[in-house]
Amino acid sequence: MSDLMKLCNSINQCLVRPGSRRDELHIGEIVYILRVKSRLTQEDLAQKAKVCAQTVKRLEGGKGKVSDFTCRAIFKALGVHITLLTKLLDD
Repeated sequence: MSDLMKLCNSINQCLVRPGSRRDELHIGEIVYILRVKSRLTQEDLAQKAKVCAQTVKRLEGGKGKVSDFTCRAIFKALGVHITLLTKLLDD
């Protein structure tokens, strides 16, 4: 399983309550939450990640595919170290 999938699974285990109407958050929703908490616009995040703003919009909206490389760049721009965060959430 990729580091990104492990991160999403770990976040879902920590954030999604059992019995809630939603079973899990998708990666775009996680990026949205982190971006808003960082007080960044989609355009700001795109610029920091060196991707186009449309890519951030697609990812957050769950529309279209975004490469692992691009996801990593976005998480890095948000200050998220994927492997470290996954380990912390799992402990």
